[in-house]
Amino acid sequence: MAAYYLKKPFSLFRDIFTYPAAKISSMDYADYWTARGESSWTARYDVFSSLIEPGTSLLDIGCGDGFALKYLAEKKSVSGEGVDISEAAVRAATNRGVKARAADITAAGFEISGVYDYILISEVIEHIARPEDLLRKIHGHFRKGLIVSIPNSGHYIHRLRLLFGRFPVQWMLHPGEHLRFWTLRDFRRWSEWLGFRVAGIRTSTGVLLLSGICPALFADNLVFLLKDAGGVQDAS
Repeated sequence: MAAYYLKKPFSLFRDIFTYPAAKISSMDYADYWTARGESSWTARYDVFSSLIEPGTSLLDIGCGDGFALKYLAEKKSVSGEGVDISEAAVRAATNRGVKARAADITAAGFEISGVYDYILISEVIEHIARPEDLLRKIHGHFRKGLIVSIPNSGHYIHRLRLLFGRFPVQWMLHPGEHLRFWTLRDFRRWSEWLGFRVAGIRTSTGVLLLSGICPALFADNLVFLLKDAGGVQDAS
């Protein structure tokens, strides 16, 4: 990313000082998946792949159009299934050969029925108002790990936007996409409060080399491997 800004310095100015235009008029996930088009490979998929063993079972919560599940099935022979709120996304996943169903993961009645080696939640919890409710339901439903990918609100571009009086931009199509925000330190404390232990932190995008040395500042995406640590801790 640093090299990108050296080649295109106006892009750095744009990312810090401008306000992107919304591409959809309201935050409806049926419209969202139609407008964004088909998913493509992203570097975090290789991070997910590095965290799981071949032939394991996986539940992808917020699977979208199934691209990640398809990729992991081909690369690691993962036996996976997904769930997503968008009927349009689930149809796309099914057409891709991925087992998926439509469900509202924020609903009080949403439950996870099976037990999987891994549960994956990729770029999802920042989109829901009460992710604590979802993560509490995950306890006891994975054997090896919970993998959570989130945008890093502590990334230096976001810090510079705040310095100059502008809120961080982390959305693609509509400003209402993201409802919750975490830095690396925030997420670690938050997940521990919910009864998880951070077993690993990976980065997929950001400033090369520096994102691995200081992910809190230079990684714009963070991938956490969580283990079940027992009960909920004191939130103070």
